Amino acid sequence: MLRTMRAVTVSLAIGALASCSPSERQQTGDDLRSDMPLRDATYFTQHEQERVEMAAICEKWKASQRPPASWPSVVVNNCNNMDTANQLIQSKKDRDEFKKGMGI
Repeated sequence: MLRTMRAVTVSLAIGALASCSPSERQQTGDDLRSDMPLRDATYFTQHEQERVEMAAICEKWKASQRPPASWPSVVVNNCNNMDTANQLIQSKKDRDEFKKGMGI
């Protein structure tokens, strides 16, 4: 019985490895960066070039198909702060456009 369970476990493990697509097997993570300082949303609203660079880094992490729970915390926080900065900038543009339309 124990040998049968081991054989089933081994065959399932082999089957799981074989089911990975070639693109998943080729992912080494070499192009994924996490060597950055932690930045807040205010910083990203004031530094457009940094925001653009962070957006590119976040896109690479998203495309890696790694679960976000496995990402380094600095990447998760910077991606969230960059998204917040983009929302703040868009909200300001919308408010300014609304005020302009109202003649204020």
